[in-house]
Amino acid sequence: MWRYLLVLSFISCRINPFYTRTPEPPEGRRLNLSSPTVACNVVSNLKLTWEGLSPVDYMECLSEDFHFSPDPSDSTKFEEVFSEPWDRAREEAFARRFLDKNTISSLSLSLKKEYEEDRGDEHYFEYSYILQIQHSLDLPGYMEGRMHLTLKRDTSGNWSIVLWKDEKTSDTPTVGELRARF
Repeated sequence: MWRYLLVLSFISCRINPFYTRTPEPPEGRRLNLSSPTVACNVVSNLKLTWEGLSPVDYMECLSEDFHFSPDPSDSTKFEEVFSEPWDRAREEAFARRFLDKNTISSLSLSLKKEYEEDRGDEHYFEYSYILQIQHSLDLPGYMEGRMHLTLKRDTSGNWSIVLWKDEKTSDTPTVGELRARF
């Protein structure tokens, strides 16, 4: 009896129980990024995604086999964090925590290209960086160092970062320390 009443109510209200709903947009606001068909665009996109606090867009800059390599001094200082390889899954967890608008009120990443080498389907960049963050956490607000980025081109012609090697250039904290403490 209840089944008939339920079917009758669907029919009388013209509600289709098999109707598909409109999908929700992906988590987070999407940024207008440059095409990854040029290697330097991926570095520009990295900067934009950090400054735009967009972990979803940031992860699109990284290859599936991405690895982060901290400066040796950070590896020693934060041995418990860096004893396991820092792969894409760990980077995604970091990005979701770090690039959170509830935690970070503003972020500025300044990059200065120091070196570039085109190796065919691989591209190598060295950038000195300054990262300034306004946040409510017990973390430094100023970091600097040098990033060594290795990008590879996939079969579709798109570039992505396969290796980010961090280098400490002063006593100032680095993004390696940021990852360890976040």
